[in-house]
Amino acid sequence: MQILLDTHILLWFLEDDSPRLKNHCKEVIEDENNEIFISTVSFFEIAIKVSLGKLALPSSMKSLVLKTIEKDIQIIDINRYHTLEYLNIPLIEDHKDPFDRLIIALAHHEDLTVISADGNFKHYTSIINLIEA
Repeated sequence: MQILLDTHILLWFLEDDSPRLKNHCKEVIEDENNEIFISTVSFFEIAIKVSLGKLALPSSMKSLVLKTIEKDIQIIDINRYHTLEYLNIPLIEDHKDPFDRLIIALAHHEDLTVISADGNFKHYTSIINLIEA
């Protein structure tokens, strides 16, 4: 299975935050039969939240990226097809988060299953496969 991690799932996994990251999600991520991906949009989201003081990282951003690579999580760059797909993502009144919507667009275009604990992702299960964390 090909899995795209939502931003908070990446952070919980890399920080080994067992209380937040459910065992079944951790098992899916660590299963060698699965390919695990993260979008560069997640790194932008993290950088923005850190710069605004809304998120504190246990180490540097560079360390976070290196740890992602060490854990064999593949990084997908956003491309023109993902931005075009973004226009096809239904706009839900209570969910306008551009980072989430771009992650959903990427998952839809690349046919990736998303792991997220964000309840708003349930609105998109008609176009993406979702593993709820």
